[in-house]
Amino acid sequence: MTATLCSSLSAADNEALPNSPTRTLERRADDTSALSHSDRTFLEKAAKSGRKEVEISEAVVSRLADPQIKAVAQSMVSDHAAVNTELMALAARKGVSLQPEKDSLKAGEKWAKKTKDLDDDYLKEMKDDHEEAVKLFEKALKSDDADIAAFARKTLPALQHHLMTVKQIKKATN
Repeated sequence: MTATLCSSLSAADNEALPNSPTRTLERRADDTSALSHSDRTFLEKAAKSGRKEVEISEAVVSRLADPQIKAVAQSMVSDHAAVNTELMALAARKGVSLQPEKDSLKAGEKWAKKTKDLDDDYLKEMKDDHEEAVKLFEKALKSDDADIAAFARKTLPALQHHLMTVKQIKKATN
């Protein structure tokens, strides 16, 4: 009923009704100041972390020796690429522009040149990165922004699973 009512209103009617649902949606899309500093920081850090993991994993996947570690890298690429796409859409809805970080590209370039201890170093990097990501997403669960909290709640189990998998493989290979 609300959708029908709102769609039957003209643009002038919406201007006259400052608290109409259509007006509220317009204000949310345009008003980035409504997003808290911690939520904006979460979006930026989560995007940077996700891009970095994809870049590193793509750079090493074909050169990893252990089939289990190679499978982890392939999973990192596919899982994090999907999450990154969803994160970019969420950020856009919140009015936050997430530009590709040069740091994540540099990390990929660095890892593309790495040869010594590649499997062990990759596992350590993924363990460290996922420990940070889990903490970041656990904090985001407490966000006052329902969309950000829901995104964190949806994504956190996969990050925890990645961390657990990496730790298990690391323990088994050492």
